[in-house]
Amino acid sequence: MKKYTLIFTLASIIASVSVHAQRLKLHSIWHFQKGDIPQDSITKVIKQNLLHLKYNEIVTLQFKSQNIDNHVATYYFRIPKTEKYDRWMEIGHDPTVQIPPLDGDEYRVEITTNPKISTADISFPVIVKRSFWQELWFLIVAIIYVIFLIGIGIYFFTLYNLRQKLKLQDVRNRIAADLHDEVGSNLNSIAIFVELLRRKAPPELLPILEKITSNSVESVQLMQDTIWAIQSKNDDFQKFTDRMRGFATEVLAAKGISLDFNNQIVSHKNSLSMEARKNAYLIYKEAINNIVKHSKATKAEVKIWEENNQILIEVSDNGIGFDPNQATEGNGLHNFEQRAEENEMRLNIDSMQGKGTKVMLGIPIF
Repeated sequence: MKKYTLIFTLASIIASVSVHAQRLKLHSIWHFQKGDIPQDSITKVIKQNLLHLKYNEIVTLQFKSQNIDNHVATYYFRIPKTEKYDRWMEIGHDPTVQIPPLDGDEYRVEITTNPKISTADISFPVIVKRSFWQELWFLIVAIIYVIFLIGIGIYFFTLYNLRQKLKLQDVRNRIAADLHDEVGSNLNSIAIFVELLRRKAPPELLPILEKITSNSVESVQLMQDTIWAIQSKNDDFQKFTDRMRGFATEVLAAKGISLDFNNQIVSHKNSLSMEARKNAYLIYKEAINNIVKHSKATKAEVKIWEENNQILIEVSDNGIGFDPNQATEGNGLHNFEQRAEENEMRLNIDSMQGKGTKVMLGIPIF
């Protein structure tokens, strides 16, 4: 008999709790900033069975049980789709729920008296309005704005870089003009004055005057090469190879040495810095002059190609060669190495007596 009485009592409690939960209804809304919400607004929310909130709004929903005993059950709540409130949380005997700041989306505030079951006793929909930065149009506008700023930055950087290049070209052209007009005329005057002195000078001074004349001529040639390297109009790689071909053809032909000039770089995209172009040309020029002065060769070959981000220049001859370990000052090997180091060029001189000489120059392309 006691057994049946206990079962009946438990059934009555469960039924009472169930009826209690089913009779929950929204009673009041308290806004974090506005305070209590007017009753007509609450009635409208109850009628629509839906609560609209703005982004980041905080409200407290108070539900009221219609049972006579208002504290017969313990309530739990949860808000699915949220990280912190996605599990059942106890709120005591008073069914009051505070909705925290939520991102724009659709939610449900669920209340139950039995957290062990998956279904809620009451589920109240809440829609949080998205903030403007959560809207798709804002993302599109932001992306366009960022692209616009990047474009403006690139434009002004390109404009600044172009102006700096134009200024540099102007400076280079003025320096070249000054060298040609002032230094060139002075060196030519020295050569003329020495020639006049030679006619009246005693024989013991003639070697000295001859040396002065020779140095003056070399200085004029060096100055001409420097002016050519400085002038911005000569930055094109094709003009660089044309000058190489022209110099070698003229100098070697005067000594009866045949020339095979093989340029395998057909693209004009390759450009060298002013300093690299000047040093590379002077190394090349010294190599050609060595063939004329020392090699006793009958044939010379110049080969230009690109490989592994380098422009390679090879100058070879079929002359008598020399021993690099016993090279004299006349070979200019020290000048070769010094000029190559200035621009991080790779220089290799391969020679053997009776086997000719090969000079290989590698110019890095950045």
